Amino acid sequence: MEKFDQLKFIKEFISLGQRQGEIEIKASELIIKYLKNYAVEYFINNFQAKIPLTKKAVLLVDNIEVPCKGSSFVSGEINSKDNLISSLITPLQFDFFIPNINFNPNSKHISLASHYFAPSVAVNMEGLEKILKGEKVFARVDIEPLIYESKNILVGNKNNPKNIIFAHYDSIEQGATDNASSIAVLMAIASSFPELLRQNLLVFSGNEELSYDQPIYWGHGYRVFEDNYSDIMEKAEKIIVLDCVGNGETIYDQDKEFIYLAFPLKNLKKWENKIFSMQGSLSKMLKTYHSKGDNLKQLEEKYLNEALDILIKKL
Repeated sequence: MEKFDQLKFIKEFISLGQRQGEIEIKASELIIKYLKNYAVEYFINNFQAKIPLTKKAVLLVDNIEVPCKGSSFVSGEINSKDNLISSLITPLQFDFFIPNINFNPNSKHISLASHYFAPSVAVNMEGLEKILKGEKVFARVDIEPLIYESKNILVGNKNNPKNIIFAHYDSIEQGATDNASSIAVLMAIASSFPELLRQNLLVFSGNEELSYDQPIYWGHGYRVFEDNYSDIMEKAEKIIVLDCVGNGETIYDQDKEFIYLAFPLKNLKKWENKIFSMQGSLSKMLKTYHSKGDNLKQLEEKYLNEALDILIKKL
């Protein structure tokens, strides 16, 4: 069997497009295809997901259209520039029920870093400058909720695993760093290190990015796993979540702030002492976060291999 090539896999994976809804389903099918090719056994946990689809988003500044993207769970209008906010502010720092126009201050792209339970659109820094200089600002976003069947794909020991390792496979935009890179690392474990599957469980999780859960809309697929398998999470020695590896030196730690953002479980406090995270360069990631800039150019083979090596040593 040909050795698993992480970059080759990521290239094929991100070519699917934004992994939401129907494309997320295609992404899960591609993961399953690879597992079958490497004769890796797997188990599927299906669950219902609900996400917002932006049918139309328009922003006018002094009656001139400015590029934007919908970043809300509901339809509606924004009739002024009174609520311009950084999309890096969390739900605990800002009322996500206030209509707004948002931007990522670290990125040159239109970055969908956050979504809101009020009408909202995202702009890039050039668009922000036009808004600041303009007088009359109007935006309209039309959202259609989509209900579909997502899945968590379980590989390895699902009865009494020593360690449980998570990575989500859905994305906003192509999501090379977030989170195709982590899926590639798990796939490398599954395909090339079958001995590790006897004591460990890999979870390829769907529907992490968006859901109608409030106030924390991300992490839904992880919480579904938690609901179904809390007994093995309770018994596991370590729980490891991979998110945004491969774009810089790998960090393996227990940073509580990052884990809250990457792995928002219901019982996070209960298990926080045994939850670890793996990530690459967060400062680099924020420049392309949830934008078209998160492409294959963000990743380096040496950092993907480093993440794989570190994970193997921790199992």
